[in-house]
Amino acid sequence: MKMGGYTNSRKREEKMNRILLAHPHPAFRSALALLLETRLDVQIVGQVNSMDGLLCEAAAVQPDFVILSQDLLGEPAHARLNALRQQAPHVKILVACARPDADLPVDCTDAVFCHTDLPETIVAAIQALIQ
Repeated sequence: MKMGGYTNSRKREEKMNRILLAHPHPAFRSALALLLETRLDVQIVGQVNSMDGLLCEAAAVQPDFVILSQDLLGEPAHARLNALRQQAPHVKILVACARPDADLPVDCTDAVFCHTDLPETIVAAIQALIQ
């Protein structure tokens, strides 16, 4: 009986999308983690507050998705996003920006959302990439 329960649990974990959060503000990371884990079938596999931390953690955990604050990108953004893709080649990158009119390298990202977006909008953006 226990073995069957373990197998079902294991299958569920394998199907979950793994997300790594990279944002300088712990409160934002925690709120986003709570939102995503309660609304989507995802697992938060790490939270970091710097670009260097993101590159190390992405190489270690190989997430399916990275949600990255624009604040961590710095310059040159293209080079940093390419470095991330080298560490986790199959990762989908979502950038969280402070303003809707932010200047982002959209050719290096898979989606963008704004900090001020409604929770439903953020969930929909991630859900669209999962499918």
